[in-house]
Amino acid sequence: MYDNEFNAIFEKAKDKVDDIEILLSSGKSFSVRIHNQNVESFDYADSIGIGIRIIKDGRVGYAYTEELSDEAFSLIIKEAVANSETVENLEPVFFSNFPDLEQKLDIYSEELDKVKVEAKIDIAKKLESLALAADKRIFNVPYAAYSDGYGYAKIANSKGLHKESKTNHCVAFLMVLAQEGEDKKSGSDFIITRDFQKINPEKLVDKAVRQAIDLLNAEKPDTGQFPVVINNETMGALLSTFSGIFSAKNVQEGKSLLKGRIGQTIANSIVTIIDDGLHPDGMSTAPFDSEGYPSQKTLLINKGILTSFLHNNVTATIDKTKSTGNASRSYKSSLTVSPTNFVLQSGDYSKEDLLKSYDRIIELVSLQGLHSGANPISGDFSLAAEGFLYEKGVKKTGLSDFTVSGNFFQILQDIEKVGNDEIFNMQSCSAPSVLIKKISISSKSKQ
Repeated sequence: MYDNEFNAIFEKAKDKVDDIEILLSSGKSFSVRIHNQNVESFDYADSIGIGIRIIKDGRVGYAYTEELSDEAFSLIIKEAVANSETVENLEPVFFSNFPDLEQKLDIYSEELDKVKVEAKIDIAKKLESLALAADKRIFNVPYAAYSDGYGYAKIANSKGLHKESKTNHCVAFLMVLAQEGEDKKSGSDFIITRDFQKINPEKLVDKAVRQAIDLLNAEKPDTGQFPVVINNETMGALLSTFSGIFSAKNVQEGKSLLKGRIGQTIANSIVTIIDDGLHPDGMSTAPFDSEGYPSQKTLLINKGILTSFLHNNVTATIDKTKSTGNASRSYKSSLTVSPTNFVLQSGDYSKEDLLKSYDRIIELVSLQGLHSGANPISGDFSLAAEGFLYEKGVKKTGLSDFTVSGNFFQILQDIEKVGNDEIFNMQSCSAPSVLIKKISISSKSKQ
């Protein structure tokens, strides 16, 4: 696809640049949200754009266009060359005809693309109707929604590289509000998949409603340090927030405290963290990254020891190592480093086992303010939370109106047990529930 456009750009760039890389991204997205069994919002959008990265006299320049015309192609080449002339810091950039991935990835479903709009709307309507019927204390369903997306990427460069791929996925999301007296609590659940048939509205409703109901009339916990089970979804959110500490770009720019710590123990020996660009269940799985480098599985923490950072070819050249296939950019942006599917490897314990590990344990089921209350460089966080108190493995009461504070690097050290209930979140981060030996809990009224 788009061979004529790519050939036109290569031809126009001839004699104007030393090397050129062309990245095309196109996509389609659909979303629907239901309220009172009516379609509250309905959105269908598509996008396409071409970004080029050129090398001229050892300097790199970028430009992009969303118009696929000869005139636009001439303009972006001129802009990229002009932009390269303003570059002061020379990066060790090179293009190459990187090899293809040997294995075939199952990341596109023809069946998903055939699902009728009516079926998608019906799913969202069913989420709302089932939730409202599940318990009389459910008084509102702010989100009963379905969305899906299709993405196509093509990359080629003047060294002979030429690759393309396509992928798709769908998401069903539910949030409910429960009320008893003056107390109101929310619960939510979601599924992200490439198989429309795997969306089970009853299952999503059961989990969201149960969480909201169980949190009603929640108590405020005592202030102090307590053993805590961070459930799988919450642990995934915490990992996503701090995944940037493994970026070699951040390390080289002094934005990660992991600088100089390769080979050192930074976590409990039961902790293994992987970036897996080939994971069969990951929504960031792809055959190549934004430089056309083949995707791979990279061991970041192996049994507690830091073994690698995430690299593109620029950061890898600086560190005299190889890329890990984590080059990232859109057609509008410049090159950086990003995780693909970020995975905390699961352990042997069920969540029930984790909750029986101490006489009294707090289960954290949600953290709010991860963007404003967490410092991705120092690892410090102070976050509003909700959860449940367990005594000898039995749920006693919901907990709310408290703050959890700590440090992500210390959390990695304090993980005592790792569960086997791993789940991917919508940020392509997979984590199981984990037992932390102690976390600081602060409840204003009980300080």
